[in-house]
Amino acid sequence: MILLTIAIILAFFCTRQLWTSYDFASSQEIVFLCGNLVSSVFLVIAGIYYVYITRGLKKNKEMDDEDYVLNTLERKMYHASYFVLTALIIGFISVATGFMYFRNDQPEIVLFSFIITMFSLFFFISNSKVDSLTFPNFKAPDPQSKTPIADTLEYYDDGQKYLLLKALYKLYFLILTLMVFLIFGLMYYSVFTGNNQTVSIIGIGVILLISLLIFTSSLMPQKLQKNEDA
Repeated sequence: MILLTIAIILAFFCTRQLWTSYDFASSQEIVFLCGNLVSSVFLVIAGIYYVYITRGLKKNKEMDDEDYVLNTLERKMYHASYFVLTALIIGFISVATGFMYFRNDQPEIVLFSFIITMFSLFFFISNSKVDSLTFPNFKAPDPQSKTPIADTLEYYDDGQKYLLLKALYKLYFLILTLMVFLIFGLMYYSVFTGNNQTVSIIGIGVILLISLLIFTSSLMPQKLQKNEDA
């Protein structure tokens, strides 16, 4: 409920800022103010989902069809995550681009985007009751562990591991495909506008290369010790 209240306050201030600045603000400022408003509204929607889920978990003890209720609440949790992550990314983009355009003239726009971004991040990681719905036995790995990824995967059952592997596999190839299209898009943008994007193209190419090398090396079988008795 506290997170929802803060999200409503942020949405109110974003609406007030847009309303008072609409008549004299530039088109770029209006776009950023609308981005802040959309992010705050998404956080409000996510907060409503979280309140619904929290109350549902309390009532679940009194219901007979536990599996159906938990499945419904889990799906609601993922819907809430969609809104929080969208708000987080919009806020992050607004901070990065707003710093370039408004750091001198309208620093309050960048500051508000930064506040929304930090709150979105806190929103995403703070609600332990909601997180326990999906992974009730999950524990954070030991920070001193040499194999944190393997330790984390130990808390997943076989079904969860399959879903995670399937999702990551799709995401990996989707990102690679989008990066390739982005390189070609920047190439044509450089040709037709005269605004050279060589550094961006090289940077994306390096990230693409590193991603491919890491993925390929992770599939390589481990070296076996030679059997001296053979």
